[in-house]
Amino acid sequence: EFPLFRTLFGAHAGDFYQNCTVGATCETGPREPWQDIHAMVMGPAAVDILDNFADRWCQQNRQNREALYYLTEDEFALDLPAETPDELGGPWNVQVFRSITADSAVMSMDRTHNIHSKYGVPVEDSIMRQYVNLIRAAKSYIYIENQYFLGSAFAWLEDQNTLSHHIIPIELTEKIITKVEAGEFFHVYVTIPMYPEGDPASTPSQEIIRWQFRTIEMMYKRIWRAIECSGLDAHPKDFLTFYCLGKRESPEEVPEDLIPAQPGTGAEIVRETLRHPIYVHSKLMVVDDEYLICGSANINQRSMGGNRDSEICIGALQPACMFSDGQVPRGGVHTFRLALWSAHLGGYDPAYEHPGTTDCLARVTDVSENFWELYTADEPTACDVHMLPYPLFISETGDVSALDEPWDMFPDTMAPVVGSKSGLLPSKLTT
Repeated sequence: EFPLFRTLFGAHAGDFYQNCTVGATCETGPREPWQDIHAMVMGPAAVDILDNFADRWCQQNRQNREALYYLTEDEFALDLPAETPDELGGPWNVQVFRSITADSAVMSMDRTHNIHSKYGVPVEDSIMRQYVNLIRAAKSYIYIENQYFLGSAFAWLEDQNTLSHHIIPIELTEKIITKVEAGEFFHVYVTIPMYPEGDPASTPSQEIIRWQFRTIEMMYKRIWRAIECSGLDAHPKDFLTFYCLGKRESPEEVPEDLIPAQPGTGAEIVRETLRHPIYVHSKLMVVDDEYLICGSANINQRSMGGNRDSEICIGALQPACMFSDGQVPRGGVHTFRLALWSAHLGGYDPAYEHPGTTDCLARVTDVSENFWELYTADEPTACDVHMLPYPLFISETGDVSALDEPWDMFPDTMAPVVGSKSGLLPSKLTT
């Protein structure tokens, strides 16, 4: 439900967090709505996660290695598979992936030939590699929900020297181009935050937004070129769309005993507009309703490079529920994705059963654009829909620009939606 005000003194009393709206307190609101995805792992893959913890502990806390409690077959059935009834799709195959270096975790030297090294230090980037494997194997659609979306700077139209060269955005683009050239429908849906957590007008946030803009700009322009070369009557948004999440409430949902916000603050503005972005903290990709990858890795260089932030993810599928003959699987991945979309889009619609179709894309577009009209209206009205089209204009020729005023700024801010390059911050900070 993502309440902004009505639970401040009830369900969320003593549980206030707000890092986007200047001047907001637990007595004025609003709360910062937060979207995230988590997973519980059972069975042998849980032992792999334990091993990752042990590897990190032993490398970074060597003097206390003996404090670890080692599991043995005498005490635990370490290979016992988790049970999933056949009516729920049957057993799962689960694999653990990481971004990490030998500086952060003990690594078996007899296996380092499978990974690369940087300055002589072994680097594991299996999360990025699995993303690439999944993108290349996708048949119908891809859904991404991630806190960040920037990369493949070597292919940007400008600022190609920016230190974000992981290949996920260009791999998504090339996948779409392959489908365009084959005359097949394929769609990539990407949900990201409206802006990074914090003041969107701040220098770091604006630079991150700029790198995100450069990434999106590159993708749409390349897709348009493929459409033009193939002679298709199509728009780049027929193959790739970006979304963010937001919450709008009605005056009836605001408690009467809230104290007034400080004049001139973001909190005062939001008290009037009763709208707020829902901060997307997820790190999720779903492919063809048969496979999902979920964990801690963002789509940026820090998470995907392997030699910066340490990350962990799981990839999961049910072998009995695979995509075949154009039929979308009906296992746990499908059920989860359908429930997630129903929450974002205000309820279930039969069109959402088949995300790799023009009917589904049309329905998602219609619902999200209608919510944009409501979200940006002068009079606040409550709505169960949360998914918004990301506020950028995409032309038929793949050019990306800001919307017309006032929506060239994020709602209720003075922050440009296309961002700006600072020229002052270390590139590693914002990539």
